[in-house]
Amino acid sequence: MKVLFGTWAPEWGHTWISRGFGRLYALRSLAGGSFLCVYDNGAWKEFPTPGEHSCHITLLDRQAVLSDYTSGSLSLFPLNPAGIPCGKPEVLRFEGCGPNPERQASAHLHSTWISPDGGSLIAADLGSDRIYRFRINDGALDTESREDYSMPAGCGPRHCAFGKGVLYVSTELSDEVLVLSWPGMELIHRITVNDAHPSGGGHLTLSPDGRFLYASSRLENDGIAVFRVLPGGGLERIAYSHTGSHPRHFCLTPDGEGLLCACRDDNAVQLFRRLPDGTLERSCECYEIEKPVFVEAYEKD
Repeated sequence: MKVLFGTWAPEWGHTWISRGFGRLYALRSLAGGSFLCVYDNGAWKEFPTPGEHSCHITLLDRQAVLSDYTSGSLSLFPLNPAGIPCGKPEVLRFEGCGPNPERQASAHLHSTWISPDGGSLIAADLGSDRIYRFRINDGALDTESREDYSMPAGCGPRHCAFGKGVLYVSTELSDEVLVLSWPGMELIHRITVNDAHPSGGGHLTLSPDGRFLYASSRLENDGIAVFRVLPGGGLERIAYSHTGSHPRHFCLTPDGEGLLCACRDDNAVQLFRRLPDGTLERSCECYEIEKPVFVEAYEKD
């Protein structure tokens, strides 16, 4: 098993890492400009992004789709067959706001996700409480196919995960998981992640067998909620495991038996064991990493 870590540093900013085309992709997200970084021939190549504070990368066959948080946009980088950016990126800008004047004064695109059949791309807009859907045609985004779906006011959609016939959405501002029908996009269930409601909802992921969903929350009572997936895709919270400070991101190990949690403010990546009932047990193992904000475990190539 290999593990990738992304960190926060003043000269780099918050980092998201993606793998594809046999190479690594990362983001440098700074106040003075963001960069798509591609590891090629033993060195990082940087490509300036037209968006501000880019925070997430999704790789399509012919495009890299970047979510630009502060500028409320998607930056679409054309890729050559080797996966290297080529040509000028296209920018999709979004408008809208939400009821939270401090966090939702404008659109804030936070992440994008590919549907299980590979035919659609979902984009989460924290600023306007919306989910956008686009068709994927010939390995690129069909920018004319946009569909808008309103989420509960003030929830702040952040990250998504697909289940069987459902789409799960973590909400940063309301600390919930929304359950939407897929592909119908109707809200069928919503459930709290963190009873303290610190407006710190983070990442979420589904277990390999589809029986359990995990969602993190930060800023107060930091931890990861464990949900049992019910018939029809609804959720039942069965446990809440406390973590180190600021669990910004986490992942399951490839065998599904462990969970790695990036605790930014404790400078640590903690390891948990997944028990047969889906709950988490803290391990004594821990990686000391300065300001970790991203973690991915994968099988050795």
